[in-house]
Amino acid sequence: MIKNSAFLILFLITFKSSAFIFLSNNKDIPNNLNNKNADSIRVAEIIEIGNKHYYKEEIDSSYYFYKNALELAKRIDSKSQIAECLFNIAYYHQETYKFNKAIEYFNEALIHYEALNNLKMVAQIKNLIGYNYSTLTEGDKAIDYYFKSLTLFRKLNNKEGEAYNFVDIGNLYYENENYNFAEKYYNDALDIYINLKDTLGISLTYTNIANAITDSDATSNAVEYYFKSIELQESIEDNEGIALNYNNIGDYYMKLNNYDDAKVYFNKALEKTTELTNKEGLKAIIYLNLSDLEKSIENYNNAIFYGNKSLDISNKLGLLDIKKDNLKNLSFIYEKRGNKLKALDILKQYTVINDTILKTNKRKKVLLFNALNKLEESNFKINELSLKNENEKKIMYFLVIAISIFGFLVIVLIYQQTSKKKAYNLLEFKNYQIQRMNREIKLQTDNLKLLNDTKDKFFSIIAHDLKNPFNSIRGFTELLIENMATYDEEKRLKFLKIIKGSTTKASDLLNNLLIWANSQSGTLKFKPVKIELVKQVSDVISLVEIQAINKEISIYNNVYHNLFVNADVNMLNTILRNLLSNAIKFTKLKGEIYITSSIKDNFATVSIKDTGVGMTQAYMEDLFNIENKNSGIGTANEQGSGLGLILCKDFVEKNGGKIWVKSTLNKGSEFVFSLPVYQE
Repeated sequence: MIKNSAFLILFLITFKSSAFIFLSNNKDIPNNLNNKNADSIRVAEIIEIGNKHYYKEEIDSSYYFYKNALELAKRIDSKSQIAECLFNIAYYHQETYKFNKAIEYFNEALIHYEALNNLKMVAQIKNLIGYNYSTLTEGDKAIDYYFKSLTLFRKLNNKEGEAYNFVDIGNLYYENENYNFAEKYYNDALDIYINLKDTLGISLTYTNIANAITDSDATSNAVEYYFKSIELQESIEDNEGIALNYNNIGDYYMKLNNYDDAKVYFNKALEKTTELTNKEGLKAIIYLNLSDLEKSIENYNNAIFYGNKSLDISNKLGLLDIKKDNLKNLSFIYEKRGNKLKALDILKQYTVINDTILKTNKRKKVLLFNALNKLEESNFKINELSLKNENEKKIMYFLVIAISIFGFLVIVLIYQQTSKKKAYNLLEFKNYQIQRMNREIKLQTDNLKLLNDTKDKFFSIIAHDLKNPFNSIRGFTELLIENMATYDEEKRLKFLKIIKGSTTKASDLLNNLLIWANSQSGTLKFKPVKIELVKQVSDVISLVEIQAINKEISIYNNVYHNLFVNADVNMLNTILRNLLSNAIKFTKLKGEIYITSSIKDNFATVSIKDTGVGMTQAYMEDLFNIENKNSGIGTANEQGSGLGLILCKDFVEKNGGKIWVKSTLNKGSEFVFSLPVYQE
């Protein structure tokens, strides 16, 4: 389910309401025009028209008027109006998801407001630049601007600005999954909003607190914060905030597998978005969540419908994370519906995007790590200089009034103690971040290597092992079509048997590929249940019996009756089917296969022993290694991909067991695996 992206969109509401309040209340912007002529009045009128269109959510029209106002303001060199127009244009680009363009215009506006010495707007713009960098996942640059903004707001004693930055710092902790710290900063912001009686700020902070608590503990009662937020948002008609909260409540119920309530709230969220404009990103998230829900209840037609809608929007807006999740869902759904080739094609797209995101996140985590270290050094230098200047002022006051120095010294001591405590806390957190990032970087490096190895194996099998049966089917089909009249019945039957064998091989390989790919991508769910082992073995024998009959091979099921294991039934079927198919493949005509069981230390052991061709020690050592593609030719020239045994090892280990092999060349092989015995 998706909540993080919605979380970022949510803060556009905060800035949307506040940024223009800053401008509309901005009485202290000096106008450097010597004469307040008609042109200056005309610029103000055009800006006001643009603002009216903006508040009506006709933002394309507002952009047109802001551009016209900027041209006229530049012509008459009205510094304050140039700054205001640049700010409004930057905000337009932010609202239309053109974040790089927004940063460009905000930086231009920043230069003008700094020249005008309007510190309040300078602080606000630095906060917005940080926000736009955060949406571009440039965390190292975002945190630098947030700290600069916070410093200025504190200097101005602007509590509302401090609250914004507390929220943004909380966001960084939230994105790093440090939910306790995130909740702390959100509560700091909430205290300020309550004192300011800021209904919008209170409602949004309630939402953030709920997000942090539910992500750290899905069983908590944090959903009450969502309903508190909605109650406040309804009082101020904040439809976007209501839609986001409905989506988050749906996400909460999905985590509890309460699909009926989840669907109700996702649909409420979607209905609310019809009252909004330029909120396609939010719609993409809700459609994805609806697709995920329909997939969970196996309503695959609706899941595909919502997934394609979300995918269209994410392609349009370049939302890679949402696109990745949609591709993963759609691949799983098409595989479940039996369209295996389409499932594989979509899965390849998912693999490429996921690979790109992993590499990008790794690079940006390193950049954020370096930025935090540099910021730490800068903050300590600033504190040292500030302390030095303060002490010099105290000494001068001492020369004037002796008694004042005592009071100032007390203040200095308290300040120093507080600063040391804050510095220690900051250093402790930075150390935590460094350790966590190092662990994540190592984990992502290992995951990336495994992903590349898996991907290489995946494409190798597709390129080579699928090519042969499809070429065989195509070749013999063309021969039959071209020579149907000249071939006798015996030859036609021979060709049809070859085509049938190639089709069976391709189908089995596709089935193993999809099971393996879903296992690697994490979409294959592990659901252990109570299974009677002898019955499951009998069911699988019936599936491969035709292969054994063709080679006159006898299969003996000597598994204990009333022996129950705790395992995933689909995974156990895959393990037994692959091991039995291998045994038949490498057993000679009229051979024998014995399936037996034993119990030791609460584990059931299953043995599949054949009288086949056996293996060398060197061959056995690489049997379960994905990097070595071992696939021998069967006694009746059967071919395989080497993937079946890798699946067996993966699934046995997922079920808490082990798999091993014993073999003697020219005498046969014995594959043995263990599974936990079911405990009442």
